[in-house]
Amino acid sequence: MSRIPRFAALATASALVAGTALAPAANAAAPTKSHGHDHDHDHGHGDQLDRKVREQAAKLVADGAPGVIVMTRRGGRVSHVTAGVADKATGAPMDHRLQFRIASVTKSFTSTVVLQLAAERRLSLDDTVDDWLPGLLGANGNDGSKITVRQLLAQTSGLNDYTPDPRVMSDPARSWTPEELIAIATEKPPLYAPGTDWNYSNTNYILAGMIIEKATGRPVGAELRKRIFTPLRLRHTFYPTTDPGFRGPYVHGYYYEYGDVSTLVSPSSARTSGGIVSTVDDVARFHRALFTGRLLPAKQMRELRTVRPVNDDGVVEDYGLGVARIKFSCGYAWGHDGGFPGYRTWTYTSADGGRQAIITYNESKLEHDTTFRADLAKAADTAFCA
Repeated sequence: MSRIPRFAALATASALVAGTALAPAANAAAPTKSHGHDHDHDHGHGDQLDRKVREQAAKLVADGAPGVIVMTRRGGRVSHVTAGVADKATGAPMDHRLQFRIASVTKSFTSTVVLQLAAERRLSLDDTVDDWLPGLLGANGNDGSKITVRQLLAQTSGLNDYTPDPRVMSDPARSWTPEELIAIATEKPPLYAPGTDWNYSNTNYILAGMIIEKATGRPVGAELRKRIFTPLRLRHTFYPTTDPGFRGPYVHGYYYEYGDVSTLVSPSSARTSGGIVSTVDDVARFHRALFTGRLLPAKQMRELRTVRPVNDDGVVEDYGLGVARIKFSCGYAWGHDGGFPGYRTWTYTSADGGRQAIITYNESKLEHDTTFRADLAKAADTAFCA
């Protein structure tokens, strides 16, 4: 669901590599670790689950991931398994407390804020883009008067995705405005009439963020803090717009031949489509609250979970409003995946919140490796179902 763009300008390669001191791969030397706590005292099953997850995490590292974090929940028992390294240069081991870029998992946060505003009658999902951002989508056959807020969240607007455009990554440190990103997307005509098909487009969620700001008169980051981060006590989660830095210890992310790009890519190219920084525990807490109905009234929960089957970039799932329903061997999970240069994350939560799994790793070049993807699918099923 989260396409990771390639850096387009060869001119940036030397600068990126020069700023990154890469040591020989240290991940093979770092053992898997697990840490768990529970309130159900089912130690036997928990230990068995941790062992299975450790085996799968080690396999992902053997496949090429520098480091892996796997968080699991079974009722009151939460466990963390780590493997490999968070920093190749120092050999620092992966740690579940580290911050990382959650990328398109951000879309679940953005959708939640929009749905809360709908519940407060400050906007309607049937409003058009032109109702809030008049004239913004008027070029090349794109028509904001025909695209609804619901279609933005459901990825059925027909708008092109700005992310694959080489200009977006030709200067990774560039600060992009939302309007500039929308202008790139609307240089091409729409892919289809709004509401008649589906395509994954980060453009939709840039627009959703702009509508949040119009509806509230406040920066979207302030709304995220007020509505989600603060009430859920997500103390290690923040929404950067232009600063590529972190606010605490973090996972280093690696991107093809460019090496460590952790702090080299401006989050302004992702914003409300994929800009949030968080930890596995904070993401798990948010999704557990969301999918168990703590953040939205019943009507908006029904909207959130109204899905259509999709197959995007090899991921088969049912897509709702900024969330996806994924089928596992033991049943269905809700969540979203995310990819940002150097980072990849997959999140899964049962409808009752009693079962969770989050997997994150810090290398982008594995995206289309068939062996890795097969092992990742097995690791996800193990983490959610075993």
